[in-house]
Amino acid sequence: MVNNGFRTVETTRGPFDPGGQPDLETGQPLQLGFFGWNVRAGMMASKAVLTDEARLADYWVWERSSKLIKLAEEIGFDYQVPFGRWIGGGGATNFNGAALDFLASAAATAPITEKMGVISTAHITYGFHPLHIAKFGATIDHISNGRWGLNIVSGYQAQERAAFGRLDPLDHDEAYDMAEEFVVLMKHLWHEKERFNFEGDYYQSYGAIVAPGPSRSPRPVLMNAGGSPKGIDFAVRNVDVVFTLAPSLEGYRDKVAQIRDLSTKYNRKVKIATMSWALIEATDELAAERLAWYQDEVDLEAVYGYYQALAGIDTFGAGDSSAKGDDYEGYPGLPREFVETFALGMTSPRLCGSPETVAEKIRALHEVGIESLFINFSDPQKGLHQMQDDVLPILRKMGIRN
Repeated sequence: MVNNGFRTVETTRGPFDPGGQPDLETGQPLQLGFFGWNVRAGMMASKAVLTDEARLADYWVWERSSKLIKLAEEIGFDYQVPFGRWIGGGGATNFNGAALDFLASAAATAPITEKMGVISTAHITYGFHPLHIAKFGATIDHISNGRWGLNIVSGYQAQERAAFGRLDPLDHDEAYDMAEEFVVLMKHLWHEKERFNFEGDYYQSYGAIVAPGPSRSPRPVLMNAGGSPKGIDFAVRNVDVVFTLAPSLEGYRDKVAQIRDLSTKYNRKVKIATMSWALIEATDELAAERLAWYQDEVDLEAVYGYYQALAGIDTFGAGDSSAKGDDYEGYPGLPREFVETFALGMTSPRLCGSPETVAEKIRALHEVGIESLFINFSDPQKGLHQMQDDVLPILRKMGIRN
């Protein structure tokens, strides 16, 4: 106990929402996020991107991505959501090998947009202190006039943790205990008006304060992705948007029910989100042809590099060494089903087909309880225009977009 004259706060674990939770409503039955615009090749590990790198892989370059973000806002997307990467998967495509930082890019995005939410990411086990993120975030929230939000990542890649000097094994459950303490201290920093002390098991802070605080009242929106029972429980207890993945619509229905039961238990309101990968063409046949081309050109070396680095990840379950199925020849331990689901879309639902088919797939996700859909496009420039011209009019007729 440090005796510095400042009050030591008592709460170190959640649920903890001083002042309540932020309003999550945008007026849309289904919210849309423009996802993964900040990384090379997005969610597509295919050598097909090498045929037009500027368009299919290097749209993250600010000269291009800033225009895409402004187009996404014009179309009506509710959020821009970057993908949190520090090290790519390699291979001929250098998959995800370049990525704009998700804090700095949110600060850059704020002045060129007016309504769109700007999201950042914090990998809490890489050594950041909650005071760092609370201060950075409050500043971006100030710049954006209350539009900033934060995605909390508890685990993720062993190779990325090693790059930050973290070679110690990361216990799955302990990572979520750390994340909970991280979030609670951050909420204190955004709420307290006088300097205070915080003494937790993983984080300490003495005489801390963040001024100015966030513009959004009572605080910015928080998000987390978790697939395990521990991860989902952490998310419902501590954040506002619970990001989840499932292998089927029925799987999503079960996840939604689980999250809803927990939100009732903890008396908290959460929105349920997922990500998707979109390949939209005039007809289903044309979309199938292009998908086949992407599949034929899958960058196995990049997928293998990514797979090997996934130890400890919770969202996709890809680090599970018990995964069944045939290995790809020359890539020991790489399950065939992982390649087939990860290389194009990172195991997320594929929005592949005509505008009508894509709209129906979006409706199906919404009907099982998905309230926010983050979309990454195989060709963002083309995909955004297809959404504007062809898909969104159908979604409006369906009543899931206004």
